[in-house]
Amino acid sequence: MSSGASSPAGQCLVVGYDRTDSARLAAEWAAGELSPRGKLVIVHASRPLHAPTSPLSSLQERRELGQALIDELLLEADGSLLEVEIEAEISDRDPVNALIAAATRHRARAIVVGSERHSRLHKALGTVTSQLMERSPVPVTVIPVSAAVPSTA
Repeated sequence: MSSGASSPAGQCLVVGYDRTDSARLAAEWAAGELSPRGKLVIVHASRPLHAPTSPLSSLQERRELGQALIDELLLEADGSLLEVEIEAEISDRDPVNALIAAATRHRARAIVVGSERHSRLHKALGTVTSQLMERSPVPVTVIPVSAAVPSTA
């Protein structure tokens, strides 16, 4: 993993990762969209969108968990994730602010997120995807779970 090396302009994508199947698909899709010289910034936000940070865990514990989730993703990665430069960011912010900050900092060409089904209440409050679509300074690509390639096993 890199510690902030600059990639060519337009060769950086930021992806949100929360260990869901759709987030894994989003990471794999984003990696496949980049050239071998591209950079994929995988962001895990440890605070939920509509709730405070858990008082039952410390900042260090949240960071360690986030890093473990990203490490697990990379250990189970398919070829596309292994062919690009990866930078992991663990944020104590909510997902929307964490992704926008990463995209701005890395001059990303887009933010990529997975799509999950949500309850009516969650939709009324606003989802990460809907808030990104309203606030992001870069394009947002949403990868549905239905984009998964069927297994031949």
